[in-house]
Amino acid sequence: MIPKLTAVAACQVARIDRDRFNEHVAGGRFPCAPETTPGRARLFDPDDMIALWLFRELMDDGLDASRAGKIACAVSGAARRNPGAGAISYVQTYLEGGAGGGAYASEAIPAPSEWDDLKFSGVEIRKVTTFRISKLRELIAEATEEQRSIIGPAD
Repeated sequence: MIPKLTAVAACQVARIDRDRFNEHVAGGRFPCAPETTPGRARLFDPDDMIALWLFRELMDDGLDASRAGKIACAVSGAARRNPGAGAISYVQTYLEGGAGGGAYASEAIPAPSEWDDLKFSGVEIRKVTTFRISKLRELIAEATEEQRSIIGPAD
C-alpha cells in the first residue's frame, strides 16, 4: 500500500507552514495540490510529496511562490510519469521571456554541447536544472516513516 499523508503531516514532513501552504493553494501558486472536498482531508502520496518538498526548497532558494509552484509541479509530474528515473530535469526555453519550459527524465535531455545544433521539443534550451529525485524520494520516505510513527489517526 502506498503511504498517504494528510496535509498536516505532509507539511510537517516537507517543513512548510501549513497556513502558508493553504494560502498558496488558495492563491493558485501551488496548482498541483491533491484534490479535496469540504470536510475531507487532503491526502498526499509520495509523488505529491515531491512537489510539496521542492516547492518549499525552491522558495528557500529565493524563487517566488508562483514560479516555485510551477517548477515543483512540473518536476513532480515528470517523476510520476517516470517512476524509475533517478533524476528529473526542468528545461527552460527562450519562449515566454525564459519562463517557458517543462520537466523530463534527465536522460531525455541533450548534452549542453548539443544545444547549439538542435532544438528540444521544437524550441531552444535556455537553461536546465536537474533534481536528484532518487535521493528526494529516499528523504521523503524516511521523513514519512518518522512522521507516521508519531501521528495519530486524526492527523
